[in-house]
Amino acid sequence: MTSSPSAFSDSETIDDTNSTICESEIQYQTASTRKNRSHTSFFFRVEGDFAYCKICEQNFANTNKKVYGYSQKGGNTTNLISHLRDKHDINKDNYLEYLDEYEEVF
Repeated sequence: MTSSPSAFSDSETIDDTNSTICESEIQYQTASTRKNRSHTSFFFRVEGDFAYCKICEQNFANTNKKVYGYSQKGGNTTNLISHLRDKHDINKDNYLEYLDEYEEVF
């Protein structure tokens, strides 16, 4: 039996000696760079560790009421989604109706 010839010729040799990735070259994905971000990101303003509903801020602007701050320590959007659904009747299917052409709450 003869051995089969190599799939690559000498001119096609793959050089992976420079394929090391430096940590400084790694681009970390943030909420603003994600392609599939939650619909809640349009309706909440983040300040420190808390998220505040922009719609409630507009509704309470000239009153003594304060907007409830939702903690972001858990890292999920469940409470934010529940707030939009229960208080404003906004869900992932109809949220675009509440945004202007600049994707801002109107």
